[in-house]
Amino acid sequence: YAAVRKIMQSIGCDITDAKPATYSGITIVPGPEIVLKPSFVSCPADYKVKFPNPSSIKISARSSLVINGSGVVIESLDLDGALVIDCEEGASGVISDLVVKNDGWKKVRDGSRDNEIIRMRGYHLDKVETKTITVTKDGIVDAKSVSPPNNEAVSSPKNEARDVDTTEESLTEPAPEEAEDKTQFCGGCTIL
Repeated sequence: YAAVRKIMQSIGCDITDAKPATYSGITIVPGPEIVLKPSFVSCPADYKVKFPNPSSIKISARSSLVINGSGVVIESLDLDGALVIDCEEGASGVISDLVVKNDGWKKVRDGSRDNEIIRMRGYHLDKVETKTITVTKDGIVDAKSVSPPNNEAVSSPKNEARDVDTTEESLTEPAPEEAEDKTQFCGGCTIL
């Protein structure tokens, strides 16, 4: 997550680093967790295209952001919680004036001996509350908040919104289109 945070900070986004934390004896900066899938950005040159107004992007230290899909552009975002944006192939949309404040995803210390990944990492994610936005081919921006009962829903973007099924995004497994992609070059950048 650190490389993505640093690139976003370098173009002018307001990304607050979390305070260091120790899991399984290893000290890390745990957030914000920002996952930009290769279908969204492939190399650092893409960031300025996908975030054309970087000074209007604010992400808190406790936030989690996952973006998938080539057709979406983020003009302005204030994130304090968890947000997943998925843009269908062939669709396009602009996210503007989006404010998301929710309980987000929390790291829970876990010494589980059953799951090797959890054992190495030293924690699991408790996805308490997530705002999910899907940009569809028909031009509709679908928004849904998944949260525990009795919690207030987070704000929706200014576009038309309707409920959609959401799927959990794995931060440890490649998406199917990523697993098949063997490309080593993008926009003039070399991936080593």
